[in-house]
Amino acid sequence: MNDRGRRLAAALQADRLHVFVPAVMSVGLVFWVLSELRELARDRVAEERRKRAAIAAGEVAALTLGRAADERPAVERGLRPRPVYVLLAVALLGGGLYALTITALGNLREDTPTAHLMWLPAVGIVVATFAFAFGFAALATAVRWPTPPPLVRGILQRTPMTTTPTPANDAVGTSSWRLAVALSIVATTAGLLTVLMAFEPSWLRDLDEAIAGWLHDHDPLADLTVLDPIGQTQTAVLLAGFIGLASMRCRVLATAHLSAVATGLLLSLTLRPIVARTRPPAGILAGGIDSFPSGHVLLGTLFAGLVPLTVAVLAERRWVITPLRITLGVGVLASATHRAAVGTHWPGDVLGGALIGIAIVIACQLAIDTPRSHHGCHSCLWSADPHRTHVLGAVRLSASSAELVRVAAHVTASGAAIALAYLTLTRSVPASPDGFGFGASIATPAQLALAGLVSVGALVAWRWEAPGAVLIALGAVGLGIFASIQYRPLVSIAMTASLLVPAVLLWLGWQHERRPHEIVLLAVGTFGLLGGVWIGASQLYDSYFGPTHPDSAAPSIDVDLVDWVWTGALAPTRLEVVARLADEGDPARVVATAVDGTTVRSEEVDPGEHQIVRLALEGLEPATAYSFHLEVGGEPDEGRGRGGFTTPAVGPQSFRVAVASCARVGANGAVYDAIAAVDPLLYLAIGDIHYGNIEDPSVEPFLGAFDHLLTRPGQAALYREVPIAYVWDDHDYGPDEADASSPTRSAARHAYRAATPHYPVLPGDEPINQAFTIGRVRFILTDGRSERTEETLLGEQQLTWLIDELTTSARSHALVVWGQSVPWIEAEGPAAVSWGRYPQERRQIADAIAEAGIDNLVMVSGDAHMVALDDGTSSDYSTSGGGGFPVLHAAALDRPGHIKGGPYSEGAFPGAGQFGVVDITDDGGPTIDVRLSGRTWDGRELVALTRTFDVSPGP
Repeated sequence: MNDRGRRLAAALQADRLHVFVPAVMSVGLVFWVLSELRELARDRVAEERRKRAAIAAGEVAALTLGRAADERPAVERGLRPRPVYVLLAVALLGGGLYALTITALGNLREDTPTAHLMWLPAVGIVVATFAFAFGFAALATAVRWPTPPPLVRGILQRTPMTTTPTPANDAVGTSSWRLAVALSIVATTAGLLTVLMAFEPSWLRDLDEAIAGWLHDHDPLADLTVLDPIGQTQTAVLLAGFIGLASMRCRVLATAHLSAVATGLLLSLTLRPIVARTRPPAGILAGGIDSFPSGHVLLGTLFAGLVPLTVAVLAERRWVITPLRITLGVGVLASATHRAAVGTHWPGDVLGGALIGIAIVIACQLAIDTPRSHHGCHSCLWSADPHRTHVLGAVRLSASSAELVRVAAHVTASGAAIALAYLTLTRSVPASPDGFGFGASIATPAQLALAGLVSVGALVAWRWEAPGAVLIALGAVGLGIFASIQYRPLVSIAMTASLLVPAVLLWLGWQHERRPHEIVLLAVGTFGLLGGVWIGASQLYDSYFGPTHPDSAAPSIDVDLVDWVWTGALAPTRLEVVARLADEGDPARVVATAVDGTTVRSEEVDPGEHQIVRLALEGLEPATAYSFHLEVGGEPDEGRGRGGFTTPAVGPQSFRVAVASCARVGANGAVYDAIAAVDPLLYLAIGDIHYGNIEDPSVEPFLGAFDHLLTRPGQAALYREVPIAYVWDDHDYGPDEADASSPTRSAARHAYRAATPHYPVLPGDEPINQAFTIGRVRFILTDGRSERTEETLLGEQQLTWLIDELTTSARSHALVVWGQSVPWIEAEGPAAVSWGRYPQERRQIADAIAEAGIDNLVMVSGDAHMVALDDGTSSDYSTSGGGGFPVLHAAALDRPGHIKGGPYSEGAFPGAGQFGVVDITDDGGPTIDVRLSGRTWDGRELVALTRTFDVSPGP
């Protein structure tokens, strides 16, 4: 699937989510709506008969009384106002001319797609004939109004161009015809815009691009994301329930609302493939062909027009309609402007969605403003009965039923609070099945606090039912949001539903004897509180677990024989491939093919624990590009088990290495595409490859975290094409600030050796430090977590190994690159969290560098969520000087930005979607060049530094 297909699939997925809005209604409600529509149609036919009878009766009465028929007022003869006929004449004659023109062009030109459909000209001619007939009738009526020619009176009486005669002194105003005029204008404009978008998009392209460019260049518009929920599916679901309350009093409003949503969705889903307009190229959905109309804006417009009607019905106050429509309309306008500014839609798409939505709202208003439609309503504002009685409660209950509901509410509320507290303390429920999330240090207190909130609500409800229901609802929604941040959706939904049951029961018992305005006030207050909790939790999620930039464009590949694969331990003649097989039993091997067709096969290996296989490709040609695929049971994998790599040369060579750290759990950002785009020979992942914060001392949660990240499209695509060299930091080794005392120490080490491709490490329960050579460059990777204590960061054994590697490698290689996961440049003190907490150990390393005269060392580091660069000015911590070296910080892949340590001579750039690049230029001469740079997911270079090192005669 290419980029266009991926983004189109994302947009279609959004459409499928929108379809969920009407789907939440029960089957019985659907049948009820259809029944109501049938009754309305029958009423309409009967009304037309009564209208014709009344017109004829009026004419007979006038003749009987000796009164000229044309002398009666227009309303008594069923005529509509003159502007209506002018508008109808323009619309019908213009539509007929358009239909005739299109028919002629389609019939005369052989290159049109419809030229072979012979029935289309007949249809076009019939449509044009009727349009001209009724159009000329409307024109004649407008010219001769209020005395239309006798020839057209028969047409008028048999069409909606006339209405039921009304006595002149009983006329009730002109709002209905004005709405009809507005509907005609808006619908015609929407239709013309749709036609232009479909057949002549070039007419509007320049204007669209100009407006979109202007909006994009004005930064304040980027802050309008808070208004996006106005047109989202989640909001639609909440408002659907709210509007459902109005159906208890106004069945026409409920029917109009459902019909409006269904019509809007149908038009949106139908017009998108017909118009097939591409998304703006700068937006996150670039490449899709479903831009017109904006379904988001269409849905928001519907709710801005219909929700005020619901509030008016429940509050029994008409005056609230206009202020609410203005307020919600401003919100929809701001949200629509934002969507055009960020490139989700073109301005014309937003306008199209708004026009369609407005037309549907006006049509609903016309239906609602007809008093005769409300004969089955209870206490409705539009009812023909002027003596409405106040009905208590939105849901009617008998006294015994209300008491039974109250008792059930109190029992379930108390039971839910006790059960949640017990399970949290004894079973750690809910528990993340993948083993990563907040961790017990945060999860347990948070869940106990929510259980306490539910308990308080249960106690308060014995005296005040409404406040108690609100507190329990807050606890339920808080738990659901908290669970959704780290647990599977089914767990989140189940926990929320179990606690919402007593809240709903309390509300049912309370509302039974309450007036509409009291119910509305409680509903508005509850929605406000829940909305605040939702916004706060969303910000919390975005801060800890949410994506920080657009998703990767890499497609999701179906599983064939292999769930995931990644490569590492890259050498001129060797590569290691680690994969997890989808099924048990069959052995696997990897086959690599060079550009010239040469094939290298590994030995067949039976899958080990957790269906993981480790395969070694031996005998590769240096400096050669290969593609590879896995074979399982002799069958080649056609899905995720394919990739590529390039072997390094033996001896001097120029190459590029990417370096990065700090990615949230399940990260799938465009930064992975950017790393792949710079075409590195090797990718150094120096800590926090995921933010699992795992506390479980078993291996399974760590393997589950690898499963999660290696099946994300962006990461998986990178790891299939670029070999990796990886060491951990705290969040992927254990919980936050985990060290040698972490209960996860052995499990993390075991999972690392089982599931990751790596260069040689010590066997058994030992740290994962390692070193390797590419060209004339020695890479040294240290483990800064599993040996850390209060006294040492590396541990005595690893510290000795590091100093020995630095001193010997600096003499035997042209360049040494030390990769490690924690900031080196940091002030000494008790508040330090990295090397500043271990000043003696840092000084020991710096003194060893100075004493050995090492002047060909650079460091790449992670942990801090920033790109930062120092030329060696601030990195010298030796006793007598001479121990400095360039330092590049490369983070964060997909975590919120912040600055740690410093100062950095070239500056620090906090942010997300960032990574580093190390470019080695080595032609085998007496010098070697290194260029260190920091980049962003969208290709910008933040900072760069180039250093040239002299090469000693030995290397």
